[in-house]
Amino acid sequence: MLLALTAGCQEQITGPEEIPDETDGRITITNDETVLNDRVTITDEDISVEESGLGKGTRTMAFSLKMLAEIKPPVGNNQTLQATSVALVGGFAYVSYMMIGEAAIGGVDVVQLKSGSNPSLRSQAIFADTDIISVSYDDNKVYFAGATSNPMFEYPAVVEVINAPGGKLSLEKSFRRQLKSYAATSIAAGSSGIYATTGNTGGLFVMAGDTLTIQSEAPLDDARWVGYDNTYLVVVQGTPGRIAVYNKASLAYLSTYNFDGASIAESKSTIQIIGGKALIAAGDGGVVLMNLTTGAIVGSIPRTIVAGLDPSVTVTNAVAASGKYVFISNGEAGVYVAESSHDLGQNTGGIPITLNVLGKLKFSNLQSVNHVAFDGSDLVIASGLGGVKIVRMTL
Repeated sequence: MLLALTAGCQEQITGPEEIPDETDGRITITNDETVLNDRVTITDEDISVEESGLGKGTRTMAFSLKMLAEIKPPVGNNQTLQATSVALVGGFAYVSYMMIGEAAIGGVDVVQLKSGSNPSLRSQAIFADTDIISVSYDDNKVYFAGATSNPMFEYPAVVEVINAPGGKLSLEKSFRRQLKSYAATSIAAGSSGIYATTGNTGGLFVMAGDTLTIQSEAPLDDARWVGYDNTYLVVVQGTPGRIAVYNKASLAYLSTYNFDGASIAESKSTIQIIGGKALIAAGDGGVVLMNLTTGAIVGSIPRTIVAGLDPSVTVTNAVAASGKYVFISNGEAGVYVAESSHDLGQNTGGIPITLNVLGKLKFSNLQSVNHVAFDGSDLVIASGLGGVKIVRMTL
């Protein structure tokens, strides 16, 4: 059983508009928007949906998609980083980056998504010794999970926090904490605590405050992603695919439910808790929608297979939904969109739900997709070395 936490309070983004660039030798922060926005290209480009993603033509949808901007990935130690994850909170996108290969170099971007004007890059941090795998935001702070190459750490897995008043990163009160295992695979911040997972020999960690004090932990092998709502705290695990379900308020363990998929070692499998259901990116198992009360699978989308691409690079590594629409990250196969037979935000219990794949989003240039985040209006895509794409949906 996990120990209960002391609840905190959540505030809106506030703080000064002007925070200078700074560095402590390990973390280098750039807040000069004139410099940062050289990485931003305003596109204002309509995005069509290609039927089945197999070149069979485009489809007419009940919505329109427009790509507002593209953001080139940052450079650290003369190396181009790859975008790994996105958190959408309060009109801002927080994007994480890491290096391919053995070197540990990471980054975090803060992007303001403006409904009345163009998106802008507000702040950037580069980490000289840490890959940033996952990012989250709460109460004027950005939290991230990753792996460090610092030999002073017993384990590479680390979580870290940096202040972000007014969307500007600041080293004041920044702090990191070592966790067990090779890498911290995900992080989710909220008013009740900070939740993180570590893969391999790690598990679920519950922390509090900007000191990241560990309040409780549970060993969970191959823990890949953590998500929560007001009722449930859920961790998706791989090899084999399953989710561990906890009571959000008491942190008491409830159950483990199995699903087909997530059988490829050291892979990414995200989870979103929505309407009493777990929306799971099940890797080689495609998309799985599960009732969290019973563990029954109420909906699914098979894995995408594309001619000419090795199946190992077309696994479903991330999925995000709002209302009836689901966006799916399928690696080198790209981004797909599906429509649900029910509003996924409603608690539909054990009612079977049809997830109808409408097709593939047609981009002129798209690298392998690592993550998607969608809030019902803005879709932000982390496309590895291709950086970030910002798309707006209009119904």
